[in-house]
Amino acid sequence: MPTILLTCGETSGDQHAAMLVRELFRLDPSTRIIALGGPEVQRAGAEVRYPMDRYAFMGFSEIIHGIPRVLSLERRIGRLFDRKEIDLFVPVDYPGMNLRLAARASNAGVPVLYFIGPQVWAWGRWRLGRMRRVVDRIAVILPFEEELYAKAGIPAEFVGHPMLGEIPAPPAPKEAPARKRPFDVLLFPGSRKHEAARTAAPLGRAAELIGARRPDARFVVGLAPLIDESMAPVPASIAGRTRYVRDGIDHLPGAALSLACSGTVTLQSALSGTPTVVLYRSSAFSHALGRCLVRIPWIAMPNVLANRRIVPELIQGDATGERVAAEALGLLDDAGRYRRMSSDLIDLRRLLDGPGAARVAEIALEMAGTGGA
Repeated sequence: MPTILLTCGETSGDQHAAMLVRELFRLDPSTRIIALGGPEVQRAGAEVRYPMDRYAFMGFSEIIHGIPRVLSLERRIGRLFDRKEIDLFVPVDYPGMNLRLAARASNAGVPVLYFIGPQVWAWGRWRLGRMRRVVDRIAVILPFEEELYAKAGIPAEFVGHPMLGEIPAPPAPKEAPARKRPFDVLLFPGSRKHEAARTAAPLGRAAELIGARRPDARFVVGLAPLIDESMAPVPASIAGRTRYVRDGIDHLPGAALSLACSGTVTLQSALSGTPTVVLYRSSAFSHALGRCLVRIPWIAMPNVLANRRIVPELIQGDATGERVAAEALGLLDDAGRYRRMSSDLIDLRRLLDGPGAARVAEIALEMAGTGGA
């Protein structure tokens, strides 16, 4: 019975890891999976020994406050490696902590399969040397990453993006909603508490302005597991036509527009063909440090993949309710631009197609010593 330790530190990693867990059990029901994870991984059947919500941090300054908790967790996980209780370690994204854990695993002789590698093409290229020493194989989800890691001496395989299995392919590009016909605008304030604290107000203001111009608009606030309604309030003027949901992603196929904090949800919106406006705010320190370190001109994954601006990006001082609303109304009022954006977003699907989590599970079982591939 192979024992696999899987660690993910954020909502998107939890979702992708859950698909892997299901595939592992499908291929070998005797597999034991211990996890640092969230509700999705737990529902998939893993033993969530370390609840993810205690360790979900992002942003350079925000991470500092969580250091003692994370170090304690790393010591506990390190003891599992030292006691030879783990046959394979599968870190999922979240490189700050996962690379340190990978080093502990490697030093203890535990093989490491990294799933969803660090975005070293954006920043942190210095991590490649460290990964070469502590990672045995890496399953990447963006097509250009395979060559990048291989050139650095890290055995890599492009497995496709797991979101293709989560977001149904739309039959055709979306059309701008006709006036006087109800349509939904999705609001995504982010998956972390500090993100929601900074984006909820401009999103609420944007919704208010859109609602004033388009009385046919309805609003759906998609709440991540760590976010509750009190963290994403909307103005009283639109409260009567706003609802909160936990399954915001499931509403994408029928939505006319997505207003989203930068993150995984921007790609989810793209794959559904939903025209999107992206915003992001961080602390002044995090933003200044990020500008020094980030190597690419985009923050939204649809723009990164296309290497051009498909969706608007509003960052820091530009991420105001007025600017978000202006971009959104500009799309709704221009049927041609709206349809072109939807079509461009759908085209990204072909770049991300691959064998998916089933292939990652095969590699994992092979590495765990069960001959799965």
